[in-house]
Amino acid sequence: MSRTRVYSYNPVSASARDLAKGLGVLRVKHEGSKFKPRPDDVVINWGASDLPDYLTAGKVLQDPAQVGLCSNKLKFFQLNEDSGVIPDFTDSKEVAANWCRDGKTVVCRTKLSGHSGEGIVIAETEEQLVDAPLYVMYVKKKDEYRIHVFNGEVIDFQRKARRLDCEDANWQVRNYVNGFTYVREGVDPPSSVLEAALLSMKSTTLLFGAVDVIFNEHNNKPVVLEVNTAPGLMGTTLHNYVEAFKKIL
Repeated sequence: MSRTRVYSYNPVSASARDLAKGLGVLRVKHEGSKFKPRPDDVVINWGASDLPDYLTAGKVLQDPAQVGLCSNKLKFFQLNEDSGVIPDFTDSKEVAANWCRDGKTVVCRTKLSGHSGEGIVIAETEEQLVDAPLYVMYVKKKDEYRIHVFNGEVIDFQRKARRLDCEDANWQVRNYVNGFTYVREGVDPPSSVLEAALLSMKSTTLLFGAVDVIFNEHNNKPVVLEVNTAPGLMGTTLHNYVEAFKKIL
């Protein structure tokens, strides 16, 4: 009889812990693990871009090389370059400077694999530009969604909303530190947002991912920002991931 285990990029990941609990399986320790996978065993890779060699003896769900590729924001944009659902981007500071001269706002990404707004510098003028491996043209947005895609289907979605306990929210970079949290009550993303998330995932070989998509109501256009391969899980989202994994295990 095959066995299933969860291996997480972070040994103390709460979402990996809760996923394993929901599935009724164990997690693989980063150190001192006694688990020796057989060919019919299944290893759920939760956000790791590198797996211990011994785990590849089993069937790995979520290719670590693909996780590493997609966690790099520049490489993820390059994968989706012809999809029409990503923002204008460049690795050239001079091109970014031209954008500023044209009155555009530029997001300087000083860290390609940063999360929660890490490494973001907003530049509205050429003088505010900093050296960075990636520059993205800022897109105004009405809403920002997280679309959870599993095996080519949308299994859940959420929207970022201002936290009621935060009076000075940053509407350009919407994360928890800047005053935002995820909500689901009354959330109904435009169909184009869901389609953009699915399209961006098709450029990868990922089994699952949480795609962050912004929506510009004036242009009726969704724009994909990134995909998360180890998203936070709780409540309905956790339940939906557990059920999705059960269908394929």
